Amino acid sequence: MQLYLIPPDGGQGGRVPTRRRPFVTRSLTEPERKRLRAALKNLRTAYGTWACLAEVMGMPTRSIRAIASGQFAGSPGTAMRAARAAGTTIERLLGRPVAADRCPTCGRSG
Repeated sequence: MQLYLIPPDGGQGGRVPTRRRPFVTRSLTEPERKRLRAALKNLRTAYGTWACLAEVMGMPTRSIRAIASGQFAGSPGTAMRAARAAGTTIERLLGRPVAADRCPTCGRSG
């Protein structure tokens, strides 16, 4: 009978796995990140709870809350999911706000 001793690192002889740091994307500008945070907060109000919004967006509740609070930056994928939940486009969700009395397409007052 042979005995095999397994080292504490799992037997692979490499480094011990450590907890990975969250990946931060820089593909959204700071104004876009602010608008995404505001959109998520407004969507939470529209859907009633973070859990309901998370289910609609197909994301963990904790992730959405972290993005909305500014802990995480958010990503273009999150913006796309938020736009779908809002029934609008990413450009309209992250673009400059338009006054309510103006046409969102041409900018004329109506």
